[in-house]
Order: sequence, then structure tokens, then C-alpha cells
Amino acid sequence: WVLMGLIELAALTIAGASQAQTVVHSGRLDDPGNLALISSSGAAPAFGSAQAVANNVALYTLTMPIAGLLSIVSTGFASGGIDPYFTIFKGSGAAGTFVDSNYVQAFSTGGDFSFTASLAAGDYSISLGAFANMSFAENLGAGTLGDGFTALGASAYTGDSSYRLLVTTPVPE
Repeated sequence: WVLMGLIELAALTIAGASQAQTVVHSGRLDDPGNLALISSSGAAPAFGSAQAVANNVALYTLTMPIAGLLSIVSTGFASGGIDPYFTIFKGSGAAGTFVDSNYVQAFSTGGDFSFTASLAAGDYSISLGAFANMSFAENLGAGTLGDGFTALGASAYTGDSSYRLLVTTPVPE
């Protein structure tokens, strides 16, 4: 097995395979100490009821240092966490524009997802909330991250309120 691993490593090196970096984003939608959270309106997150928690959204900035393959894998649902709804925006902050989401998977099978896309180098934003708290930019077909979210998150889909994302980006060799 060791020899096979060395042969695979050598083949990847000869082929010029790009390097990748994985970052883990995890937290809870019901945690006042989670600095990634906002409410659906973009204001401070709310914690007064199960419905308010279901409409909190975690926002993370992502930098693609070079053009390449982005991979996002959710693993929190299988551990009792939220049924995740994620969206990726080009740009960071309120001006970010809609790129893609797990809409089809979220409304068909639900649960943890695996997302892969080829993206240009640059800054992006990832939003993650409970099913089906989608962004207005996606729901209306136009707009920005700053327009907020639909507030359709359902407390029945929050589980224990936890989430976990593995985000893998290419890095220069």
C-alpha cells in the first residue's frame, strides 16, 4: 500500500496537479457568540424564539487565490444539525451578487450537500442558513447579498442548530 501511495503521489507531481486548501467553518445558529451570524434582514442575529434562530444566517468570506475548482461539503446535518441552505455570492459584503446555491438538492433530497464549481480568482461570500431561508438575490433572480434573505427558515429544520462546512479551494503551486 505504501508503494502504491508513493506511485500515486509521483504521478500527481508529474502531472502538475494543483494544491488545495481546506478550511472548516462550523458553529451554531443559536449561539450569540457566533460572530458569523446575521439575521435574514442583515441586522444583528435574533435568538428570542426557535423561528428567529431558524432565520439566522452564517456569512463567511472566501478568497479564490487562483481560478479553479471550489468544493463545499456540508457534514453537520448527519450529526444532528441544520438542514442546510447555502448560497455563494461573487464579491464580499453587501454588494455580492448571486452565483449559485444548493437549491435543487435542498428542495429534492435535503440534508448534507456536496457542491463543486469552477470559479475565477477573487473574493466570494458564502451564506449558510436553515432550509429554506434563501437570499432575495436568488429568489427574485436579481439583487445582492445586501438585499437580505426571505426569512423562510423553518425551526423544524434546525436540528440542534449546529452546522459544519468543509470549503476546499485551489492554491498556487
